Amino acid sequence: MRPAFSVLAALLAAGCGPNPVRVDIGFPSTETFLFSEQGELLVYDVAEASDGGGLGVCPLILEDIESGAMGSPILNSGRRPICAFRNGGVGFGDVVPGPKAFVMLAYDEANTLLLMGCVIGEAYDGAEALALDVYPTDDYAGAIMGDTLTCGNEDDKCARGCR
Repeated sequence: MRPAFSVLAALLAAGCGPNPVRVDIGFPSTETFLFSEQGELLVYDVAEASDGGGLGVCPLILEDIESGAMGSPILNSGRRPICAFRNGGVGFGDVVPGPKAFVMLAYDEANTLLLMGCVIGEAYDGAEALALDVYPTDDYAGAIMGDTLTCGNEDDKCARGCR
């Protein structure tokens, strides 16, 4: 099963009015979502990137985040319970137009970065939803080893928790 959760990032292009962008976050499995406790959506301006803001910037951003070398995002949802990211529960205000890197990070209860993903997109009227898939980090397997979940699906987790 591959659950997808919508994050409605209500992005407003400067002087142009609201330009909603929906970011659909795809987890590789139900288990990966259930082990995640907190999430964070970050937005980086990529117009100045050496590849012109193309998809090639995402791996570099993710590497820099893991190493702690990444600069500050232009927008940051802050860490929120992972269930807050379902059904458009996380949004933003103003953002300047141009290509942006949308980055999703998911952490466990011990603050270990379990999952991360990135997609390039732009806010404009009528924009298609952005599919942002997250993938396990190198720390995922070690972080969940020996951990037992007390819930079997996303609805149980979001209603009562999993531990």
